[in-house]
Amino acid sequence: MSWSSCRPWRSRRGTCKSCWKFYGNRLRKRRAIPSSTKLRHFGTTTRRDLIMAGLFITGTDTNVGKTLVTAGLAAYLRESGVDAGVMKPVESGGLSGSSSSDSVFLKKISQSSDDLDLINTYAFEAPLAPGVAARLEGVEISFDRILESFRRLELLHKTVLVEGAGGLRVPLGPGRCVSDLIAALEIPALVVARMGLGTINHTLLTLEALERREIPVAGIVFNCDQKESDPSAKHNLKTLAEWTSVPVWGVIAHLDRPRDRQEILGKIKVGIGAAVERYFGIA
Repeated sequence: MSWSSCRPWRSRRGTCKSCWKFYGNRLRKRRAIPSSTKLRHFGTTTRRDLIMAGLFITGTDTNVGKTLVTAGLAAYLRESGVDAGVMKPVESGGLSGSSSSDSVFLKKISQSSDDLDLINTYAFEAPLAPGVAARLEGVEISFDRILESFRRLELLHKTVLVEGAGGLRVPLGPGRCVSDLIAALEIPALVVARMGLGTINHTLLTLEALERREIPVAGIVFNCDQKESDPSAKHNLKTLAEWTSVPVWGVIAHLDRPRDRQEILGKIKVGIGAAVERYFGIA
């Protein structure tokens, strides 16, 4: 059953009793990756195969730390003996190959030897939502082309970390957004969120959107993007635990040198290292 198949829901005339009974009990408990060997959305794929296929790093908003988490996670996995590839299918606000681009940062910090064209499928100069930037440049973002690059990376690596653009509903083209790309890739999502005020609302909305698309969620990572502590921070983790069963991997402390590989590795290890090792089965 899904809300999209409910006639009252689709017609916006209210929700039928069966839908409310099914979903009402789950509103406070968003679904993480199931422990069973079969996954409802991805057919008969085993949990282990799903984990090692890849991970899509999405965020509650733009500039929440997705690039930092993706690069640092890839570097940490490689240091731990897991061959992890990186991918930034779509980025905007810079030309491909420029020193400030996310894809170059991913390649550098992860120490990937893959060609940049394989890591980054589309790059747009305008600092706009990718779908908008693509339209202005007369380009259509092809999911087939992105999937082809992803499959090639899958053959080269044990697992592939894919960084999204902005949040789940960022447009990638007519009728398509980031959540559609995650569904097409058929890999779980890791949610990156800010640690400060407002993150409870943004995080729960993101989890709800993933739930509606039946996309498994690996966990939540909180990133401290401000050096000064936020008085709401100490309450956020406890409050979210009351509203969702999705595991919190940890908190990444503020980086004084956000482009320094060693500092990134250190903060990743301290903040989410234990959760990463559990998730990927690192001994």
